[in-house]
Amino acid sequence: MHKYLSVLTLLALLFAGLSGCTGSSTTQQLETPELQLSAEGPLYAGANSSTATWEFDITEILGNAEKEVSEARITSVEVLLVGADSLPAMEKMVFEVTSKNTPMTRIGLYEGKITAGQPFTLTIADEQENLAAAFADGKMTFVGDFDLLDEEYMGNIEFTLKVKFDLGKK
Repeated sequence: MHKYLSVLTLLALLFAGLSGCTGSSTTQQLETPELQLSAEGPLYAGANSSTATWEFDITEILGNAEKEVSEARITSVEVLLVGADSLPAMEKMVFEVTSKNTPMTRIGLYEGKITAGQPFTLTIADEQENLAAAFADGKMTFVGDFDLLDEEYMGNIEFTLKVKFDLGKK
């Protein structure tokens, strides 16, 4: 019985020590303001790129200058094609993000027809790179590659974009 209590006490101390080493962290949801994802013409059949840049002050986002983002993951991406009936036929979108110290990272995919005025949500990758370094940069660039089905389109194409994140803070 004494040996059993000694082992149980040792396990309790080990568990308490390990849980004390994990540090305290919290999670916060964050949504970008509505961004303009733009592709400048002329555009041709096949893959075309649209981009949007988001600049931000991390201290305003976190509300505390002493905390920093330790983990960042995109949880949803909603896109809306803006325009009239004269837009060319489009489908599919591959969505990526990059920043000064973050390489281009694929985040999501939409497979279907893209229709003006109808929002669509991308399927987000289950496994993602940690985007915490992008938050330290204070600026991110989002890239949406879409397929143009027509032969060419001379105008510009505009989308609106909202991206939601889960942020882990220390």
